[in-house]
Amino acid sequence: MGIEFEANVAKLLETISIEEAEGLFNWLLETKDAKVDVSQLDHLHTAVFQLLLILKPDIIGAPQANDLKMLLNIQGGPYEENNIYH
Repeated sequence: MGIEFEANVAKLLETISIEEAEGLFNWLLETKDAKVDVSQLDHLHTAVFQLLLILKPDIIGAPQANDLKMLLNIQGGPYEENNIYH
């Protein structure tokens, strides 16, 4: 589905492929107080995951899949107390 950019929030919708990585990278660099909404995320390419690890935007929402919660280390994931994003 792709990424929907709104003001300072990028919504990751369903499957995020490597083709979206460059656009997200540029947006994260240019956007002050950038937030990434993962509430509708089903799958993401490892390049996009690496961007989130390196640039550390605020992550909002939580995907339904437990494996993504664990990978993103967000609320509801098994390592919530050690959230790398906060």
